Amino acid sequence: MKKTFICLLLLMIVSKISFGQETFNYQSDFKNILAKTKDKDDNLSYDKLLKRFKVNDTTLTHYEVLALLIGFTDKPDYKPYDDLTKEREVYKLNGEGKFTEGLELANKFLATHPLSVSVLIEKSYSFSKLGSKDSAQFYLYQGRRIFEAMYFSGNGTKKETPTFALGPADGQDYITKFVGEKIGSMGSGSDNNGNFLDILEVKFEDGESIQLYFVIQHAVKKMFGGKSIEEALDDSDSKKKKKDRKDK
Repeated sequence: MKKTFICLLLLMIVSKISFGQETFNYQSDFKNILAKTKDKDDNLSYDKLLKRFKVNDTTLTHYEVLALLIGFTDKPDYKPYDDLTKEREVYKLNGEGKFTEGLELANKFLATHPLSVSVLIEKSYSFSKLGSKDSAQFYLYQGRRIFEAMYFSGNGTKKETPTFALGPADGQDYITKFVGEKIGSMGSGSDNNGNFLDILEVKFEDGESIQLYFVIQHAVKKMFGGKSIEEALDDSDSKKKKKDRKDK
């Protein structure tokens, strides 16, 4: 229901105040936080945060989990569009009732991609179906912490306050598994600073709908080798023109 989502927004605003954190702004904060995650002596050191995340340290704030997600965007294993294939394989195995196989693939993937929210949720589901309730809750909690950190980053109700998403499918998981609603139309755009946005429609049971904005500029830049979409398209255009000239 739409009312449930609005209540969730209010709860997260209270949560932000209680943690004493400022509202996250992608344009001004992303690079600064990323730099801190690379500093082994900083409290936001990626290695320090990941160690705490893996043991379900309940003192981790939403801001710290968000910093952890940002830190992963600089890792060699971060290949958000390529990783979709493996994430979907885990989902498919569970869908076919192959929970042991799904768990094995999830473990292998999470060894190098510990913040894949979709695989964490699928791992929880595998454990649940295999009768390991405590383990199921353990990984469900990790998935929920990532969704909460996404929510902390921005409410997503307008392009000026987009929700941070680590990968291109995380916005969809956020809507279906965290908000608990269906997805309608899907599109893309950019904010006023040119950062790439996924734009997803949330369809509520009462017939109402809203659009949510998810910022994935970091994922797009990774896909294009650090270049913007415009730069990548210009390069592609230039290469095509050179090829056409050679062919003539």
